[in-house]
Amino acid sequence: MTIEEKLARARSNESVDFSKYQSSDQKDSLVRVESAERLLVEPCWTLDNDWEGQRYRDYMSLHPEYDAIYLRSELAKRLLVAANHLDSRYKLVLRAGHRPIDVQRKILIDCADDYKKDNPQVSDEEALEHAREFVSDPETTLPPHVCGAAVDVDMIDTTTGKLVDFGSKLNDDTEKSYLFCEELTDTQKSNRLILLTAMLQAGLASCMVEWWHYSYGDQLWAWFYGKENSLYSLIDLDPMHS
Repeated sequence: MTIEEKLARARSNESVDFSKYQSSDQKDSLVRVESAERLLVEPCWTLDNDWEGQRYRDYMSLHPEYDAIYLRSELAKRLLVAANHLDSRYKLVLRAGHRPIDVQRKILIDCADDYKKDNPQVSDEEALEHAREFVSDPETTLPPHVCGAAVDVDMIDTTTGKLVDFGSKLNDDTEKSYLFCEELTDTQKSNRLILLTAMLQAGLASCMVEWWHYSYGDQLWAWFYGKENSLYSLIDLDPMHS
């Protein structure tokens, strides 16, 4: 696919049944990701105001061996490629990668509970359906993060030392999280396009409802690039340390 075709695909609002893209269970180990010249590893659990980060901290208090961001090795390579596609003024920031399934389940529940708190008239099922727009449910699909196939990223402008303005913070569960949200300034839209283009050039797939989320080898990636199957299945601690 050309970059123009990829950008057009990123704008698609096609309704997709991702469950039809079954995993081929490709063997590709998880690797620990370290900071590099164009990549800063700064996990979400190091941030005070990140609600997903708290769920990681809870997990890590019980599993101290889980102490870094891990990715499938091919995704880790492509992340560096994406970082190098950015203009030299920018540095890619990695916030999250692999996610233990226990963390995934708790984040899904948190998202549903928060939505119901703000919308007390909705049913539990309606709240869960809303949450599933932003957080994959392990009961219905193969969550990209739990497969080690997805990253959450941010970006720093090295000329100012500040985070780039994308119009919302990571893990926002409002419409401003949508990749092509119209309620943004021209600068915010341009910044999202800069990040999107670099990630697509590295062969990653974008996510329509989360501007910060990109993947390789998951069910979304399979649809995005017209593959018959996804590559990866769920993976957790034991395979990671084998």
